[in-house]
Amino acid sequence: MAFSLEQFGILTEKTLLFLFIMTKDGQIIESNKRCKILLPSENQEIKGRYITDFIIDEDVHIFTRTISELSEQNPIVNESFTFPLSRMGVLSLKFDFTLHNDLIYVSGVDTTEEYKEHRALVTISKLTKTGAWYFNPITKEMYWTKGCYLIKDLDPDTPMTRDLGASFYPEESRARVENYLNTLIKEKEPYEYTEKIITHKGNEKWVKVVAQPVIFRNEVVYVNGTIADVTERHNYVEKLKHNERIKHLALKGIQSGLFDYNIEQNKVFYSLDYKRMLGLPSDQEYLSKKDFRAMIHPDDLDAATKRKEDNFKNKEQHYYNHYRLRDKKGNYRYYEVHGFRIKNEKGETVRLIGNLIDVHQRKLNEKTIQENKKRLRAMVNNGMDHTILLNTKGEILMADKASVETIKQDYDRDPTSETTLFIDVIPLNFKPVFLHAFNEALKGNTMKREFERITQLGSNQWLETKYIPIFDEGTKVNSVLITFLDITEEKHAELAIRQAHIKEQELSDLKSNILSNLSHEIRTPLNGIMTISKLLQFEESPEEREKLIGYLQESQDRLLDTLTTLSNFSELESIQKNLDYALIDINYLVETSFREHRHIATTKNLDYSLVLDESIPKAIIDKNLFKTALDNIIHNAIKYTNQGSVQVKIKRSKKNIYIYVIDTGIGIDEKSFQKIFDPFVQESIGLSRKYEGTGIGLSLSKRYIEILGGKIKVKSELGKGTEFKILIPNRL
Repeated sequence: MAFSLEQFGILTEKTLLFLFIMTKDGQIIESNKRCKILLPSENQEIKGRYITDFIIDEDVHIFTRTISELSEQNPIVNESFTFPLSRMGVLSLKFDFTLHNDLIYVSGVDTTEEYKEHRALVTISKLTKTGAWYFNPITKEMYWTKGCYLIKDLDPDTPMTRDLGASFYPEESRARVENYLNTLIKEKEPYEYTEKIITHKGNEKWVKVVAQPVIFRNEVVYVNGTIADVTERHNYVEKLKHNERIKHLALKGIQSGLFDYNIEQNKVFYSLDYKRMLGLPSDQEYLSKKDFRAMIHPDDLDAATKRKEDNFKNKEQHYYNHYRLRDKKGNYRYYEVHGFRIKNEKGETVRLIGNLIDVHQRKLNEKTIQENKKRLRAMVNNGMDHTILLNTKGEILMADKASVETIKQDYDRDPTSETTLFIDVIPLNFKPVFLHAFNEALKGNTMKREFERITQLGSNQWLETKYIPIFDEGTKVNSVLITFLDITEEKHAELAIRQAHIKEQELSDLKSNILSNLSHEIRTPLNGIMTISKLLQFEESPEEREKLIGYLQESQDRLLDTLTTLSNFSELESIQKNLDYALIDINYLVETSFREHRHIATTKNLDYSLVLDESIPKAIIDKNLFKTALDNIIHNAIKYTNQGSVQVKIKRSKKNIYIYVIDTGIGIDEKSFQKIFDPFVQESIGLSRKYEGTGIGLSLSKRYIEILGGKIKVKSELGKGTEFKILIPNRL
């Protein structure tokens, strides 16, 4: 259904999307009201301006490049841009650009929260001087993030190869470094090393490299790794080797200051860096324990004191604590303390030498990340029925509460506390579908699939899964979001509609079948009676008249049998209320029915046989009702067998008596097993059918046997014959 102009107008103005129409050089022709937020002043007009007027400087060239990629062959592209807002800081939007008739149609969605988190992570990476890399041992592809290039003092646009990466190591260590990667590929085990490098600008640095293999079918198909600049730490440790007293100090961080706590004198000596950090006077050599405690945030004091006491009780000499301290401006900042305790002969700590490290920014970043995680988790837990976030290895990064509980219960794994591959905690029949869709998502394609599963309660559940690739700041997929939506009700509705349609068709076929069979069964003998009656009026030969009278009697009997059968079918309830139960010899009753049909079998030259049970089984039944049912089955077996045999057999067990009627006739299609017991249904119907009858006989037989407390079963193979098995209890 197409949108009306009014509906389209409402949709355009009430949406949270930013909508533009602009020329190919970025001039805005039209926009919705949402875009007004991008203007520095509410009184300004956005129409006629260029969108680059509002984008931050570093994104302008990205916009120009993105627009240049649009063409008739590539009419749709997407990219993210950042806009400065005077009151709100920055706004990050992800745009979809569509080229049509030399105009560009733009829709943008707010991704500010993701942008802030990403920037925070990038900043942390820069501050800690780290980078990430990967290597494909099959294609020999080597990839570095910007952090790797910064460590090597190399232009980020330089194409990276394994040989180029190894060239930064001195010749004496190059072979050893190369062997780390070769051994990982061969042994499939991670490695970690610290080595010296010479950067592109000739600077000497020390780096720590960690690598982890990605294995598929017992082969390393990928190597993921990190590299960190540990030059300062390495040089500092080298210097500490010359000082025996403080060689065990664990100093880390950039903003830090040394202190020397003399416990016996209850005084603390601080370095100049320490005093600058806390805003203490440079001429104040010592600070009392009381004055220092007054600087600790009241909320942190008790916990910090307890950690200190626990440290002093520890046999190890290392010391660690953390708290917030007040500076000279009255502001509190987060600090960590790493130190080394000096003990006397009695094992008592008499001196603590340590390093106070400013970790305030790191704590704020961690807090921001945790808050963003809480927001994201709230979205996950209150969005789709199930939501799973995977990294490119297929490991679970985040999952909604229901999914976590299911994984815990079914697989005894906790994806929130241990690394868990998603493929290890899904049903076996879902794994091929998942692998295909996940690999497509890693290529940047959004995939949608439907599958059926069995719940813990044993019921069927249909789920619609969607695989959404999540991109980094470029075009590389760094994670995949999988959502699951319960569509069981929709599937049940579809099934109900389909079954109703099938039932409607079956009823229509049954109606036609009934009319066809009844018309044939009544019209055929009736036509015979009418035709023979006319012939008798003009036939003078006594012999011919006698034959015609015989034919007339056959037609009358057939018509009467049809009407009697219909009458019996309509009087089932009445029959059930007037049963005459008696103890009956089953051998005798079956033999009686068998004899009555012998002449028909003999006429067709069939091998007609009876096998009685020597134990003379007896049952309490209504003999007339049972014999009528058996007559129908034996008659049917002979009727549908043109050559071969018909055998009737009796067999007794402790609880039941079994009567078998086995023929080598035309057989029954497996799909028709249940339908043969439906009234008015035959394998062939209409005027072209091969066999006569209403189709009521087997239906009546089944109902009669069930009224007597028994069962009737059928086995058959098309073209090879049929076996009917009647089961009745020994005594009812």
